Amino acid sequence: MKKNILYFSILSIISFFLLTTLYLNNTYSEFDSTNVRNNIYVLSSDTLGGRLAGSAENLVAAEIIKNRFIDYGLKTLNGDGNYTQDFNTICPVTTNTSPYLKIEYNGDTEEELQYGVDFKEDMINFKNNTFSFSKSDKINSYLSYLDITCDDGTFLLYVPKDNNFSFRSSFFSDFAKDAVIMVSQNAFDKITSSLNEGKQISIHVPFEEEEKTISNVIGVIKGSNSSLSPFIITAHYDHLGKDGLGTSYSGALDNASGTSFILELSRSLSTYGKPEKDIIFVALNAEEFGLLGSKAFAEENLFNIQDSKVINFDMIGSADYPISLMQGSKFKNTDSELLESIKSICKDNSVDYEVLYEDSSDHASFNNLNIDALSFCHSDKTRIHTPEDTIDYIDTSSIDTVYKIVETEIKTSCYSGLTRFIYSQNSITLISIVLILLIIWGIFSKNKFLLHKNSSILFRAIALIAVISATIFYIKGYTSALIIALIFGFSIIFITLMRLNSKSR
Repeated sequence: MKKNILYFSILSIISFFLLTTLYLNNTYSEFDSTNVRNNIYVLSSDTLGGRLAGSAENLVAAEIIKNRFIDYGLKTLNGDGNYTQDFNTICPVTTNTSPYLKIEYNGDTEEELQYGVDFKEDMINFKNNTFSFSKSDKINSYLSYLDITCDDGTFLLYVPKDNNFSFRSSFFSDFAKDAVIMVSQNAFDKITSSLNEGKQISIHVPFEEEEKTISNVIGVIKGSNSSLSPFIITAHYDHLGKDGLGTSYSGALDNASGTSFILELSRSLSTYGKPEKDIIFVALNAEEFGLLGSKAFAEENLFNIQDSKVINFDMIGSADYPISLMQGSKFKNTDSELLESIKSICKDNSVDYEVLYEDSSDHASFNNLNIDALSFCHSDKTRIHTPEDTIDYIDTSSIDTVYKIVETEIKTSCYSGLTRFIYSQNSITLISIVLILLIIWGIFSKNKFLLHKNSSILFRAIALIAVISATIFYIKGYTSALIIALIFGFSIIFITLMRLNSKSR
């Protein structure tokens, strides 16, 4: 009797464990790079107009990200219901004025050059937006640029490569010059010759600076032990907005791709088991202003994250590029457990990678505070900071490759071995094998537990419930449920036949 109770206890536990594993696997929604691409489509759309920090479009992007975190069940960082971290910074804003570059003589306009054809602002700085100068001012002339100091300030005028005005620099409010202006080679020659002839040059560009409050957006998957150092996943969602012609710099690769990646990652992991530590997702702002969002987040939360690992995503999804693993220049001679782990995973999966030490993305803000951080990047610079950086060039297979590496690191770092086993592809198969062996032993062992009258009735009742449950899962599209239905279904038939055979004797 005791053996019978023990056997059925074990059988019930294994059966329950199998059904639970099936249920959990069915509720887990795996990472889907198609969703990443769809997110990129939204964030890089003309409606969001380039997501320039401080703009209305940037606020809309932040609201979209916040609502996604809420929809996925992510919690707030401090439990206060606030998904944003605000900070103040200087932002470029449009003035809705008409730009001009005039060549003047004795107060009269001799020629006015065309905006967007002959000249255009660079994004770097707008401490002043209107300048008038002549050869009486301090002008350092070089082959393709003029360094000018006049009563209106100091600014740089230069000829871009191939007379191409499409490239737009990041914005730095503390840049040494008050403004930077691009001009065509033809315009440059006209300006220099006009200066030599005693003429005056007047320039106005339609941007100025304004201090604004902007936000990072933060969502947290809470762990079972929040005293452990959290794992932090970041990407910046800002880009370069629109130029004075209204052309949108959509920034699909830079960095709607990284933001879309962490949105899909947060969605998928929110359906996975409970992690042992908090996983913090941060959509960073003002990266294009000098990594300001990551600096604000890292400094404000330093006490709680100083022993954390940080993975940042910036420009992922270009075909035929190796994965660039970037750390800050300060970390070049620092042992990085995270970097070594990622390199090992890349090697195990035969994924090409390169290691770079550059301060060109948000990892640097964490590295500068001695936090172990790195950025994943496909270093495709062919279209970044131009209007050509569109969704048309996003490659989902490259996104899948990044996820394959990141998944291993995150799940190993944040989840217990049991959780990883339950949600693994092989868990149902392995538990099913154990169950089959247990049923076979119950039929053919010396005690033949499952052939006793009461025992067989109990087992068939358990098995029938399992078959019904598995069939429901199968109808809902979870094909692995068929294994359970078959195991218990055939067991019911076999035991029933064995019982009938024993009666006929």
